[in-house]
Amino acid sequence: MSTRPLLQPPAAWTYPLPTEHRLDNGMRVLVHQVPGQRVISANLVLDVPLSAEDAAIEGVATICARALDEGTTDHPGDAFAEALETEGAAFMASQGQSSLQAMIDVPATRFPRALELLAEGVRRPELRDADSARHVALRLAELDQLRANSAQLASWAFRNAVFAPETRAQRLPGGEPGTVEAVTPDQVREFHRRHYGPRGATLVLAGDFAEDPVPLAAGAFADWATPDQATTSHQACRPATPTALLVDRPDSVQADIRFGGSGIDRHDPRWPDFQVGSYAVGGAFLSRLNKVLREERGYTYGVSLQNAPLRSGGTFTVAGSFRTEVVAPALEEARRLLDISATPITSDEVTDAVNYFAGVSPLRYATADGIADQTASIVAQGLELDYVNTYLAGIRAATPESASRAYAEVIDLDALTLVVVGDATVLEPALNDAGFAVTVR
Repeated sequence: MSTRPLLQPPAAWTYPLPTEHRLDNGMRVLVHQVPGQRVISANLVLDVPLSAEDAAIEGVATICARALDEGTTDHPGDAFAEALETEGAAFMASQGQSSLQAMIDVPATRFPRALELLAEGVRRPELRDADSARHVALRLAELDQLRANSAQLASWAFRNAVFAPETRAQRLPGGEPGTVEAVTPDQVREFHRRHYGPRGATLVLAGDFAEDPVPLAAGAFADWATPDQATTSHQACRPATPTALLVDRPDSVQADIRFGGSGIDRHDPRWPDFQVGSYAVGGAFLSRLNKVLREERGYTYGVSLQNAPLRSGGTFTVAGSFRTEVVAPALEEARRLLDISATPITSDEVTDAVNYFAGVSPLRYATADGIADQTASIVAQGLELDYVNTYLAGIRAATPESASRAYAEVIDLDALTLVVVGDATVLEPALNDAGFAVTVR
């Protein structure tokens, strides 16, 4: 009978750091040489936060980003898509809360030409009237779909309730109906002219490069100049006064709940410990919330505690869908479970969280695409380039005491905002009886 082989402990792993370069126009280039990764990923990060938008036309940044691949002055209309397809390149651009990111994935042998096309799409898009108008219509259709989906509507309403009105993060990144409708093609072009430029821009490159990619980056971007490029400061998130809101969906047989408040961001030294504590309470499948509300009570198919850090500030949210008749007791139970004052995070829970966060990282960053995306995110959030390694060191150093302390400091049980989307006829009296004095909308 053969002896069962012993499992060896995992080897030490660290996030690969890029080499850093500067082009003549000040643009930063970060290069990850990843042997064996024959699909190159390039991610251009522009320092264009959503706070750059005029309040009356919020959504213009998203429309601009979505129209970048509709044609360029060099390759009008469909010719740009055909040029990308010839190189086997996939192009995508998205506007986030803190930055615009435009990226390509392409076979290494086609990288030089694909990088030129990335630069072309960002620097010289056509931004035709018809393309902008179509993307406005598509965004409005997305908003109609969002309002028809109970879970998405709950997240939208929670975002609106948890942040102060002067904070751009209070509203949807892609804009909301009244402001999206107001976006014109001229405003899209003007947004591009004023905000797209090399100042504050970073190009992240990852893959197995056959030649030094920095001269290629210089050829594509070093002559880029936007003399009157606007500078926009990044907003800090401001919390609103806690509230309880019930959004009526008549005859719904289930309700969507968002229950949480203002959180912290990755710059906060408590972030690793807070992640460990949150994972134990609601981040894992067998976390405290899911174990009780799903497995023991049968109230839901699943519930979680989600952290959403922004560049400055963020939120934590208990999120789930529940049968209408159990919403009130589920909320009472959830609030009890969020309180760890009598039941601190345990050693076993810390071990599980550390094993998860440390164990998943080598898999998450095993490809050039994963590395480029993570480094681009680090840049967009204003973090140090060694952030992942610092974060993982903090995760590994977590103890039951430090995780419990960070969790208790961030989760303010006296300042929770509640949003419930469901049948108000049934839910309003039940929630009021349970001590949740809701406003019906």
